[in-house]
Formats: sequence, structure tokens, C-alpha cells
Amino acid sequence: MNELFQYLKLNNLTISTCESFTGGYFANEITNIQGVSQYYKGSFVCYSDEYKINVLDIDIEIIKKYSSVSKEVLNLMLKNTYKKLKTDIVLAFTGFAPPKDDNPKSGLSYIGFKKQDNISIFEFKVDQDITREQYKNKACNFLIDKLLNS
Repeated sequence: MNELFQYLKLNNLTISTCESFTGGYFANEITNIQGVSQYYKGSFVCYSDEYKINVLDIDIEIIKKYSSVSKEVLNLMLKNTYKKLKTDIVLAFTGFAPPKDDNPKSGLSYIGFKKQDNISIFEFKVDQDITREQYKNKACNFLIDKLLNS
């Protein structure tokens, strides 16, 4: 997280997030860094479909057709967060966090970022039976690494 902060500072970039399965984990981690308020503008924690529809303006038909855990919904999470917060970078997370259960999609997520006009979306899957907090941490670190190396 400190490396991301230094990147934002060095490049004078602002960032915001749209978090579903991470439930504000990223927001909590980045706001533990002194001085980040100049760069981090806020987060939507859109855990439910109702929130995605009513606050983020994601079309219910898109959710019905693809599921709220899909590249299509993540793409709209990124675009709509950008429309509302106007930051240089937007990160977004949607998925099925562990523990593993009978759902074959358990442990599958879509995470990505919008940087200027470019959107990058990644399928993120962990096959180990890890805790939800470990999964959130791995997803955040994975996405930060992808962003910093883009």
C-alpha cells in the first residue's frame, strides 16, 4: 500500500475505489497512511445488488444477464465510480470470497482498474481455502501490483 501511495504522490494522481467483496478493506488499508487524503478521494462499498443498482446506477438487466460477479458489472462499477468521483484512477472489486462452499464459483472474483481512459479487468481466483481477510488482502495486493506495472 505504501508503494501505491508513493506512486500516487510522485505522479500527482487521485484514486477512488468501488468495493463489493472487499467490503471497504482497501479503503481501510489506504487510509492508514498519513497524508493520503490529498490523493484518495473515497470509496463506494456496494456489497448488495440493490446498492449497485440504486447508488451506482448499474442496470438491473445487466446484473440479471451476467450476475453481479462478472466482467460486465465490474466494467460498469469502474465507469460509474469514475463518473461520480472523477479520479485519475478507479479500482473495483466484485466476487465470491471464501470460505469454499458448494458454490463452484466460490473464490472467483473480477477485479480491475480504470486509469485515464484505459480499463483493465482481471479474473482473480484462489483455490486454497483461506480466510476472507486473507482473500481480500491477496486481491488488493494483486490489483495494486497490476496497476503499478501497467
